[in-house]
Amino acid sequence: MLRITLVREAELSTLKVEGRLSGPWVAELEHSWNEFLKEGMAPSVQVDLSEVTSVSSEGKQLLRRMWEQGAKLQSRSLMTQFILNQIRKEMKGKRSGGEGGRDGFGHRAESRGTVRGVHRQI
Repeated sequence: MLRITLVREAELSTLKVEGRLSGPWVAELEHSWNEFLKEGMAPSVQVDLSEVTSVSSEGKQLLRRMWEQGAKLQSRSLMTQFILNQIRKEMKGKRSGGEGGRDGFGHRAESRGTVRGVHRQI
């Protein structure tokens, strides 16, 4: 099961994802994400993966595509932080700096492209 909740705020909306990101639920999240792209909301959407309990290889591929399209992927869960770090390493150099000096994963990037600190919004 997967639950997707959108919390709209003035400047930044949060797409909260809970449950398993596998099987038919990958397509469901992809559909929701594509709706954001159509509305032009992608650059202002933070994706909170803190309550995701498992991620299949297809789910990881979707997260990678979302990141490439401007999603700000974040998590407080060690498992999903690990997956996001894997994606970041795989994609290193494809998207530098992000908005406001962020790398798309909530990490503040220095001018040399290194991670200086971790920014988490709860």
